[in-house]
Formats: sequence, structure tokens, C-alpha cells
Amino acid sequence: MRVVFAPPDFPSHSHVFLIETSESVGHTHVMDGFTKPVNGNAFDGHFHFFSGISSFEEGHYHRFYGKTGPAVPLPDGTHYHSMSGRTYLNYNKPPGVTAGGVQYAEGGIERHFHLFDGMTGNPVGVDQPAWYRWNPLWL
Repeated sequence: MRVVFAPPDFPSHSHVFLIETSESVGHTHVMDGFTKPVNGNAFDGHFHFFSGISSFEEGHYHRFYGKTGPAVPLPDGTHYHSMSGRTYLNYNKPPGVTAGGVQYAEGGIERHFHLFDGMTGNPVGVDQPAWYRWNPLWL
């Protein structure tokens, strides 16, 4: 039996991002990471999911999750994506009760979130055009 690998329509790639959140309760956070990889190009309107944990400031961090905007083509044939949303809530001041690295509190402790608005960098990790042209050992 001969196995043939067909290439994807477009190469798989991710994007790096580095975004500073809005100020809330006198501080900001940095969000950085990579989007989840997908196959796509600058003109097909694809999007990426992203998630992570912000920088640790004022004794806490924020979780964030989201979906980028569609691909925005650039003159050189690459593309980027817009990213906007809000972080999840966290306490204004840490309550001081920690169990397993997570802080817990009961009652009406003040919490806050941050907004973010930015863009990804160019695609990274793009597969080489002929990645599938190797001969598997079983052929």
C-alpha cells in the first residue's frame, strides 16, 4: 500500500502578541503569547483563538480568552489580526487566603477587570512549501 500525504490548502501558522491592558485600579498588565495555530492565508478571513494569563502586578494576575478578528492583508503578502476584549475579574487587593496557589475570599470583596485592544504580529511557524515531499520509511 502506498500512503500519500496531501498538503493543506494553506500552511499552518500562529501569531505572537504583546498587548498592554487598560489601566484599572491604578495599574495595567501585559498580555503576551501565541495564538492557537490554524491553516490560512492573508485573504481567506481566517481567525485564531488565544488564551493566557496576564503579567503579575499588584499581587494578582488575570485570565484572558478570545478570538481574533479576521486576517488583515499587508502589502508584502503577510497578515495580522486584531485582538480586543476584557480580562476576567480578579480582586482589587489580594484577600490573603491562599490554597493551592489560588486566592479565595468570601463576601463582597471588590474586584476589577481590564480592557485590551491591539493586534498580533506577522505569522510565525509557517510550514515550508514542500514539507510533505519526503519519502516515508514504509513506502
